[in-house]
Amino acid sequence: MNFDAIFYPKSVAIVGASREIGSVGNTLVKNMVSGKFTGEVYCVNPHATEIEGIPCFPNLTAIGKPIACVIIAVKAPIVASIIKEAHACGIPAAIIISAGFKEEGGEGIQRENELIQLVKEYDMTVIGPNCLGILNPPYAMNASFAPDMPSVGGAAFVSQSGALCTAVIDYAKHLNLGFSKFVSIGNKACVNEVDLFTYFAQDDATRVVMAYIEDVEHTDRFLEAAYKLTHGANAKPVLLLKSGKTDAGKRASVSHTGALGGNNIYYDALFRQSGVLRVDTIPELFTAASAFLYNKLPEGNRTAVVTNAGGPGILVTDAAVDSGLSVPTLTTTTCSLLTKTVSTITHCNNPIDLLGDATTDRYEKALTAVCADDAIDAMLVLLTPQGGTPITEIAKSIVEVKKTTDKPIIVSFMGQYRVLPGVDILKKGNVAVCDYPEDAAKALGLLAKFAKIAKENHREIHGPIIPTTQPFQTGFVPEYQALKLLGEYGLPVVKSGFVTSPSDAKTLIRMIGVPCAMKIVSPDITHKSDVGGVLLDVTENIVEQSYKNMMQTVQKNAPHAKLEGVLLAEMVKEKGIELIIGAARDPVFGVVIMVGFGGVTVEVFNDIAFGISPISQKDTLDMLNELHMKKLFDHFRGGPEYDRLSIVHMIQKVEQLMLEHQEISELDINPCILMPDGKNAKIVDVRIAVK
Repeated sequence: MNFDAIFYPKSVAIVGASREIGSVGNTLVKNMVSGKFTGEVYCVNPHATEIEGIPCFPNLTAIGKPIACVIIAVKAPIVASIIKEAHACGIPAAIIISAGFKEEGGEGIQRENELIQLVKEYDMTVIGPNCLGILNPPYAMNASFAPDMPSVGGAAFVSQSGALCTAVIDYAKHLNLGFSKFVSIGNKACVNEVDLFTYFAQDDATRVVMAYIEDVEHTDRFLEAAYKLTHGANAKPVLLLKSGKTDAGKRASVSHTGALGGNNIYYDALFRQSGVLRVDTIPELFTAASAFLYNKLPEGNRTAVVTNAGGPGILVTDAAVDSGLSVPTLTTTTCSLLTKTVSTITHCNNPIDLLGDATTDRYEKALTAVCADDAIDAMLVLLTPQGGTPITEIAKSIVEVKKTTDKPIIVSFMGQYRVLPGVDILKKGNVAVCDYPEDAAKALGLLAKFAKIAKENHREIHGPIIPTTQPFQTGFVPEYQALKLLGEYGLPVVKSGFVTSPSDAKTLIRMIGVPCAMKIVSPDITHKSDVGGVLLDVTENIVEQSYKNMMQTVQKNAPHAKLEGVLLAEMVKEKGIELIIGAARDPVFGVVIMVGFGGVTVEVFNDIAFGISPISQKDTLDMLNELHMKKLFDHFRGGPEYDRLSIVHMIQKVEQLMLEHQEISELDINPCILMPDGKNAKIVDVRIAVK
């Protein structure tokens, strides 16, 4: 894609330029000429000869000079004809402001599909349609109808919502946050967030990527592009606000931009695997961006809290721990230094309470001491505006200390009116500031989390296990066939077999060699136990009679069911952890894998985690670490240890099975009994649905 033509055009034509004050077409012209843009600007309007002092032409062809990018703000039905003319004039890029496409449904969807086909045929780079436009502050280019130009900085912002963009620009000015690029992608018909992630990875002006999205259309491309952006030596954080968590939110997104929306928990898995940091609110998006722009990444998560108020210090400590930070005991050397230099400190604790009458000198000496502590990676600094608190002087001292250290410092001056002068000093001094201490802890937690993500620079994906086999027919795969299939993939299924007579049942149970469960096999019976189709602890001595009894009982209780035989399966007597391992095929995300606490209470505890294919070994371990039951794996209360890697290997095999059997829509293994001390797991039951 030719993003240079979008972000750094030497000449721009505005089709739909207007003399009507306040119109989109007029605002576009004013924004291009008032922002010190150094390139050539041409207007296209057959009813004018000049607009805002810019020469106006009846069409693109009449300009007769090379054009790098065309901005289109005309009625939707004629947009395609403008794209055709642009291509004929050799214009490589376009920004389509016009609405009236898939967000309107009906003809709008058809109109957008036709536009996509044209753009592909012409190999053009096109932003939109239904967008605000783009802004490139370092290039002094406002190719949008936003009322203001953001200041220059290191954040790139991408949004599906144009209206949100204007609010973001205003909010960013309040926070002293500058931008490298600002892109409203609207319906993202031709250029989406994935394309921009790929561009931002190579853009030296961009250090942090902020995004608001309503859906992801190509999750595999998203995973690949975001992973490359967020990992390795030149890793850049992606702070993402995703709407549509609720059913109501998803309905709104459909009416807004035609987004299809997906399962929110799947999005969480996608973002975790790609290294994207999901935030929940607009304020959290901006506080996190400020934290990244004004700080280097910490070496670890060990945090010192410096405060002049005990209560808020405790609150932020709790929030820090909840955000994945640790608040460790300070070293003896640091404690000794603090008690010598800060007269009010007699008992050295973390949080470091400087007391309500804290002076500038106390803050400066306390911060200097913890900055020098090798056991501290970052600092949270709190201030409450008490009677004699020298707010502005303390702010100045924090700015000066910040210049002496590479360790992150995030500050919360609690309050509004009284602390405002100090907050302004901190912002101008490039110190990250949050209104509330809990927000500061969250922001620092994201910094520490991303520091770990960035160090990972390779995603190991396993290869094929066995070639594709004959597909199954629509419906549910008989359990004996499902167990056999899992066994062929190397999964640890219990010994089992399908038999059609009492004598065959006796022969099979001798081969299995242990007490078995006996289950009726019938395509017409879903709940086997309801009709007497399940028997436990069947041994060789009683297996033939048990077979006869089951057939008679089930025939009586389900007279119209076709009875094909029975499944004999080894019963697992050993104690272990019951897991559920599942997989489903989602129209948006592809193959989705689940793991969690299994057994009959799976829906009660709901302790499950999801991953999106392709899944690496680390992705799977991250899934296990999301579970509340993870403590059970590691000598819980003196108990045995369980092998997590054996779960990883099972999940990888399940994933491969799903990839090679495209006809399988759902697969549930429950329970899989994980044995302690490295012993093999045992898959007891499996359900496979085919579409």
